[in-house]
Amino acid sequence: MLGDVLPWFLPLFVFGLLTWIFYEAIESLLRNKSTVVGPKALAALRWMPVAQLLIMLLHRGMAVVQRDLSHIEVAQYLGSGEFETHDLKLILVGGGGVELISLTILLFVLFSERLPSLSKVQPELRHKFRNRLMLFTGFMLLSASTLLFPENGYYNPNSYPTEPIGDIPSWSTQIPLVLFGLLVMFGGELFAVSTLFLAGDNFQKIAQRARLKVAILAVSTMYWLSRHLEVERNWIQELPDAGLILPLILLLHIAVSLAVSIQPAVRIDSELNHGDGRSLGMLVLAAVLAILILVLTPLHLDQIGIFGPDLGPYVYGVWIAAVTVSAMMMVQFLPALGFDAAPRPEIWWMKMTLIFSPTIMCLFTPFAVFLIPAIWLGLPWSSLTPWYVERDVPSPSFSFVFYPILFITIMCAILPFSWDEPLLFALWVGWIPGAMATIGLTLHIREKEKIYSVNSAEE
Repeated sequence: MLGDVLPWFLPLFVFGLLTWIFYEAIESLLRNKSTVVGPKALAALRWMPVAQLLIMLLHRGMAVVQRDLSHIEVAQYLGSGEFETHDLKLILVGGGGVELISLTILLFVLFSERLPSLSKVQPELRHKFRNRLMLFTGFMLLSASTLLFPENGYYNPNSYPTEPIGDIPSWSTQIPLVLFGLLVMFGGELFAVSTLFLAGDNFQKIAQRARLKVAILAVSTMYWLSRHLEVERNWIQELPDAGLILPLILLLHIAVSLAVSIQPAVRIDSELNHGDGRSLGMLVLAAVLAILILVLTPLHLDQIGIFGPDLGPYVYGVWIAAVTVSAMMMVQFLPALGFDAAPRPEIWWMKMTLIFSPTIMCLFTPFAVFLIPAIWLGLPWSSLTPWYVERDVPSPSFSFVFYPILFITIMCAILPFSWDEPLLFALWVGWIPGAMATIGLTLHIREKEKIYSVNSAEE
């Protein structure tokens, strides 16, 4: 098989994804040196993962056509005999389906500069958009690489089945993979738009479309998870080995956070003034987020019953919550080091740490997914707090914005514990406070702009 012939192939593929994460920095370095090799090297870095996926698919297709029994999937599902047209299904629903979806994602990223929504955007901004999309895609595929591209799927097994062990998997097995791929693409669009703060309104069209697509995908993903987990009653205990369920939940979390809270906050935070009372606002916000994470995470872990009836879930929950809160506080030093492009860089880095911390921590423990309910409930307050604490901006109506969001936050924190699957229910309702905060602050800003226009006309 491929791993036996080219044992360095998968490590090189991982290296290719890693270069996508740092592509913007590499590009800047090579262009500053103005070397002739620079453009060719950059093109090689961009296209290397695509070329490797094409080789994987070609190798898999040849194995199916030739009924090569040294290929594990051929031995498992086809066996010896003559090639039949029906055998091609194995390329799409087996490991080849992962490779095909990954190839689609990478090609989408590389040609993202030509999206119709970006037709009126300056070439430089389109280029930066593609680079940020490469960063996001590289990180998400790399974090899920051991599940998407298991090493044992590319090497000869120690023993082969003497006859097929089952039929070719059904098309329905590809549903989570397709959802994963679409969430990577459209969640990546929102990430790219959200990080280009100085682009103004250039990306509003693609942001609106991406939010709509993410909303549809989020509902579809939650529906699939609900139906699937009704059958798999012990899914929590099997989470490390549950295939794409873990990366799908993590990507759902990131995409929803970007659509509901992060991307709209770029416009909302830009309406803040110089920040009279900014330090107090940061202190209040940090306290609110820390309390939510430190309280809700152990409670969710206690509900699954894996860590015993005593202090086990609380000790474990406080540990992963404390790591997240500590990381959230440490990134406050980044603006002092020059990472201050956002309207409120301290809050921006706090938000980004929160939404990506479950993905990073799941590299060490899959139970970091239980951070998600607290993070979803905390993100709206990262946008609300400055408007109520800072003294140089008019605060939104308490009766129309603050009290309703406070009430729904408390309800979304409590109600999941009355259901059999608290985490699943929290994913169904956890986005509501964020949506309410975004709508409330948007209406408040419009009202403020209307009053300003009236006053300007009177003068």
